[in-house]
Amino acid sequence: MIDRDLSSDQNGPEEALAQLKQAQERRKRLPKLRSLNFWSFQLLFWPAIALTVIGLSWSMQPNMPTPWLQIAVRVASGFIVSSSLYILFQIPKVAALPRRVRWPMMVVVAIISLTCSMLLVQRALLVESFSTEEHPISQLLPRLVTTVLWCSFVFALELIGDLYNKEIQLAESKSIALDLRLRIAEAQASARSAEMRQLQEQLNPHFLFNALNAVVASKNDPSTVEKVTRDLADFLRFTLGEARTFEPLSRELNALEKYLAIQQTRFGENLICRIICDRGAHSVLVPPMLVHPLLENALHYGAQTSKLPLRVDVTAKVEDGRLRVVVANTGDWVPPNPTRSPSTGIRSLRKRLSLLYTENATIDLVTEPDLDGGWVRAVIQLPLQQDKLQESMIKTI
Repeated sequence: MIDRDLSSDQNGPEEALAQLKQAQERRKRLPKLRSLNFWSFQLLFWPAIALTVIGLSWSMQPNMPTPWLQIAVRVASGFIVSSSLYILFQIPKVAALPRRVRWPMMVVVAIISLTCSMLLVQRALLVESFSTEEHPISQLLPRLVTTVLWCSFVFALELIGDLYNKEIQLAESKSIALDLRLRIAEAQASARSAEMRQLQEQLNPHFLFNALNAVVASKNDPSTVEKVTRDLADFLRFTLGEARTFEPLSRELNALEKYLAIQQTRFGENLICRIICDRGAHSVLVPPMLVHPLLENALHYGAQTSKLPLRVDVTAKVEDGRLRVVVANTGDWVPPNPTRSPSTGIRSLRKRLSLLYTENATIDLVTEPDLDGGWVRAVIQLPLQQDKLQESMIKTI
């Protein structure tokens, strides 16, 4: 399924490439952003701890002098030890450890390091490690709480960084996928245009010769000559016009009426043709030259095997959300000669339908030898709604 990014994007692979470059630039800035976030946190966290300790000291011991030096040294040592710890865990081999291993390791190392630093600071300042009035655990508890808080904030920063990284990866994936889809769409459009040009170039020269012969045969009937000439000009205008990927079925059926009118002049009373199209099928978008190869095949092989008059019926209708087009002729089935243009046109049609609809379009040949002297039917079935990628290509091609 192609989401709105493709259907709304009209700038092609260039915009997808620009989006990819933006995502790559964001990825390059990610390490600096992580580092900036950590050091900003450090510069906020430890001064906040110092202010908290000072506030507690003033509220709990208002008559005692504030231990400015001890607070400053302990906060400075906490800043240095925690910074060293963070740098240690940014080493690639350590950073590559699974989170379930690295995070508990960081907590344990942080508790040990910050506690040892506290003891060393107290010894260096010639301060008793623990007062006689307080249990040692009560002395260590603030440092443990500080360590847990510090680790929690660091883990939160890491999670935020991971989310940002996943967002970048998603943007890169979307850009790459969008670029790939657009390039595939362009390749398919190019292939379809080439296929259409090839099909147009394969216009059966025998049809032109027969049309000219019909003109010569009617030279004594100026009105017939004029009609055949106009019909031929209209049909050639259709077949040699600008190649499109899809067009309404009614456009080709109108051209086929001109084609059959020329053939009627050629065959005379030996040909009975009908085109029956439901109203709902007129506006269905189909590949150009969808019916003509089958009709040409019916006239070519039907004339060889059918009792006269040759009857050819073209019907089109919508059934169960699919377009069903049937080209039927009296006569027997004749395996097509791959060197003849009717066979070439049908092969080209199969290739185009496979390219445009993959396995959603079918061409079936049905023989009914016991029905009214024998009938051969070519049945085309197409889905009414193309997928979103195809719809977007219809709009842009």
